[in-house]
Amino acid sequence: MKLIGICGYSGSGKTTLLKKLIVLLKSYNISLAVIKHSHHDMDIDTPGKDSYELRKSGAEQIIVACDNRWALIDETPSNKIDLADLANKFDTVDLVLVEGFKDEKMAKIVCYREANYKPLFYDEYTIAIATDHVLDINIKQLDINNALSIANFIKDNLTDK
Repeated sequence: MKLIGICGYSGSGKTTLLKKLIVLLKSYNISLAVIKHSHHDMDIDTPGKDSYELRKSGAEQIIVACDNRWALIDETPSNKIDLADLANKFDTVDLVLVEGFKDEKMAKIVCYREANYKPLFYDEYTIAIATDHVLDINIKQLDINNALSIANFIKDNLTDK
């Protein structure tokens, strides 16, 4: 399984791009999963429901399930999540697209929009910059508004390695 991060500041178009990439990559018969990082405390369970009450009573893990889907809720009391551990929770897939986790040591495509007025960031793991502006750097640049070219870049990157 290969991990590719889609990183960038808020408002850079990460989620919009990911939604398009998922459709395009699936059309290439690439099985994929997504890990989305949130900087906010999040809870997918509903207060007052049995699963919420059982978890709040001390269960470290709980699965909420119905006929159409299931979700594993895993408490992380150390407040430290590990990307590799999260990726290993998936069944066999060809690709895990990771939104966020910009400081992880993984291949990443950085989303950058000049209109955000944020500094460009990248590191030695950056395989491309998806941008709406030509940048004076020596890293592969992709048109952030052309999801097909980015999907093709990802597909080629999967087969190159």
